[in-house]
Amino acid sequence: MIRLAGALLLLVLAGLSPARAQLACPNPYVNGSCTPITGTATGTTGAIAATLPAVAGKTTYLCGFYYVGTNATTANTATSVTITGTIGGTMSYGFPTLALGATIPNTIPLDEEFIPCIAASAPNTSVVVNGPALGAGATLATVTAWGYYL
Repeated sequence: MIRLAGALLLLVLAGLSPARAQLACPNPYVNGSCTPITGTATGTTGAIAATLPAVAGKTTYLCGFYYVGTNATTANTATSVTITGTIGGTMSYGFPTLALGATIPNTIPLDEEFIPCIAASAPNTSVVVNGPALGAGATLATVTAWGYYL
């Protein structure tokens, strides 16, 4: 009983609740409790999507994503990276693009990590990171997502 109380105290001092600590997948290769997954997509002018697919009887967790895109022929200030299938609903991150001949660099890449990882809205649900259509003249867009099944 004293050991359990001590362990709970350490979790609280570290800023973790017991439930939050159980959602982590610190080293799936050792304990086998979860399966790491990735999704990636590459394109140029159109929309792209990195999917962490659904698995029957398991919940998908998104731990992070990376998105980068180049300037298009015409500036587009209304583009966004969206994440669908998560427990809190659709998440949006603005990603405006500049005109191809802009004298300043394009928007910096989006590089997000979620601690704790974000669960899918239900078991057997995909989580998708959607990159926007950048428009004519764009030469590269890539999106990568990573997480795990539990």
